[in-house]
This record gives sequence, structure tokens and C-alpha cells, in this order.
Amino acid sequence: MYYSNPQLQIKTALANSQKDKISLNKNKGQHDHLKQTIVYFNGLKSIQYIGNNDIPEIDENNILVAESEILVANRRIELNQTPKIEGMLLKKSPYQIQGWQQRWAQCSDNRLVYYLPENRNTPFGIIDFNIMTYSLQEIIDQHGNIIEFVLVPNGSTKNFIFKAQNPLDTQKWLNAVKESQKNSEGAKKILNSLNRYPKFWKTDRISNEQLMKIGESGDILLFRGIGINCEIQRKLTGSDYDHAAVLLRQPSGSLYMLEATGYFGVGLCSWKDLINNRWFQLYEKIIVRRLEIDRDFQFLRNFQEFVNENMGQKYQLTPIKQVRIASTNQEINNQINREERTIFCSAMIAALYKKLGILDQKKSTALYWPGSFQSKNRELQMLKGSLYPEQLIDFSDI
Repeated sequence: MYYSNPQLQIKTALANSQKDKISLNKNKGQHDHLKQTIVYFNGLKSIQYIGNNDIPEIDENNILVAESEILVANRRIELNQTPKIEGMLLKKSPYQIQGWQQRWAQCSDNRLVYYLPENRNTPFGIIDFNIMTYSLQEIIDQHGNIIEFVLVPNGSTKNFIFKAQNPLDTQKWLNAVKESQKNSEGAKKILNSLNRYPKFWKTDRISNEQLMKIGESGDILLFRGIGINCEIQRKLTGSDYDHAAVLLRQPSGSLYMLEATGYFGVGLCSWKDLINNRWFQLYEKIIVRRLEIDRDFQFLRNFQEFVNENMGQKYQLTPIKQVRIASTNQEINNQINREERTIFCSAMIAALYKKLGILDQKKSTALYWPGSFQSKNRELQMLKGSLYPEQLIDFSDI
């Protein structure tokens, strides 16, 4: 369908996402409504789907549209520039018998992250001053040298004790940590909601507030849904996640997500609506993988073309029904007029990334699943740009 009226296209896309969220809410926890769907995965065919068949009705004329049109923009807010330092630190184990242990550490962007020396790809602990308030203590010897520094989360009995190989290097690390802490959200107000989570420092998180500031067009969202149908899909695809979407930043600063919904077409959901309607509670968790890439004129133009071609389209997009669809973005768009056109949420992302020159045009979009974009998939080959490791979006302060 071609939309000559941008407002109509936006309303249709918003309605698609709203219907999807209403349907998700109805299906949450239900086990007794079956719908048969043919599932294709790695050449194998099975019949499996569990969910409510009721299709919610929404009057698109009653949808309020905040934007006159959807424009892809690059509105990166510069973060406070803090000194970056990395190297080996000694961390005191909470277990006395283990004493001091070597950790490879990095301090930048209001975070102190440490790793096991033999595995610098996966953080072993994350101290993020933007989502937790910490007090900083200095340990001084009899000569006035700083030999250790201690970070204590607000409202917690946990502490993190570090030192370098010598007092001079310890001072350098302390200065970098002080600067990161001073410019953080945790220094502006008391943040301690993470105390509700055991070993919260083991999970890389980003607050909803931070994401709204730094989220950019092309960042990937991964969803772990609630319910038996989501569980079946994750098992079938060998993935930790069952849905995926991409962020879209407006020139006004508003944040949206573009998604291929279950039965309703390509939807558009404003982040504000996601929060105000508490739709994030429809999922066990939502993950973001930020895309590091030069968002130049060509990037924005190609992204805009993809949005214009796909947003609000009414062809069927079925979560667990994956068929062998065409390999290139152009071939996908040529199928719009077919009676039934099927594309999975992650296949939409793959098609977008192909158009942006990030993924190989030769690989079929049908081979991409939500798990294809998770951090532990080492087989994802990107021709340009890179994806940051997964960050759990923290909605605890909402």
C-alpha cells in the first residue's frame, strides 16, 4: 500500500503496535487457546502456536499523532567527557581467603567495568554511576599515599575495594573514578533501586532515562516475552529472545521503535507510550544493543527510505511463522502486493541493516532470528559499524 498522507501512515503504524500490545496483554499467561501455524526452521516443518485468536479493534481516527511526519534523525547528545583509563587493577575479594585478585578494568562514560584477565569480552562486574549512587573512600598509608579506594553503593553493605600496583597508579585510577562519578546521574540525585536485585553489578544495565537521552536510530531492542508461545519460539530458534525492534530518533528528540508485529503489520510505538501505558511490563525483560556507526547523510537517507516503504504496511507478519523470503531489501519490497506477505521481526531488522550496508546482501533475511542479534552470537558478521554488548533496560524508577 502506498500512503500519500503521512499522518494516515503514522496512525496506521501506531495502531499496529497498539493492537500488538493489547493482544500480548490478553495472551499473557494463557495456555488454553490454540491456533495452528506452520513453522519452518532450518528446513524442518512443525505445527505449533499457542495464543488468543481475538483481534483487537482500534479506531485509527482517534489516535493522536504528535509528529507531522516520521523523519529519521541523528540527535546524539554528547555525554560528559570523562577521562578514559584502562589496565590491570587489583580487586579485593569479599572472601578473605582469596585476598587480592587481578582484574582488567576500564573507566569511562561514568562507568568502571572490570573483567577476568583471561576474558576481556564479557564484563565480570559493572559499576555504573548513572544508575546507582556510590560513595568513594580513600585509604591512605602513614606517608600520606593513597594505596586503595573503596566504592560503596548507596543503601548497601556491599563494597568494592581496588588498588593498582603502586600508589602513583592508584592515584591515577582514583582521579579517573572521581571524575566519572562527579559527572554522573548518581551524583545529581540518590539512586539506589538496584539494591532489590541480588548481585546487581553482574548485569550490564542502562536506565530508561539514559536510554531516552542516548538512544539512536538503528539501535536494536531485544525482547524476552511472557507466556508459553514466547517460550516455544525461543526453544524453536535456540534464542534468549523472541522479539526484536529498532529505535528511531525524531528531529524533535522523540524516541520511537519500529517493529514487525505479530499479525498487524509493521508498527510504530513511541517510547513515551511504552512508558505511560507500562507496556514494558508485557515482557520479562527488554535489552538494547546500541549501534556504533557513522550516521551520515547516506545512512539517514537509506533509513528514511526503509521507513517510508515499510511503516504501517498491512501485510501479515507472523512471529513464529518463518518462510523463505527474498534475500535483498528490494526483493522484499516487491512482495508487498501479494495476498500474504510474511516477514519475521528480526528479518525486518536484517532487511534494514542490508539497506544500510551493515549486513551482507547475499544472506537471506529468513536466516535471521532475534537470537542472531544477541551478544553471545559470535557468527553475526557486520560489514561496517559494531553493536555494543547487551544492556538490560532498567525501568525500576518508573
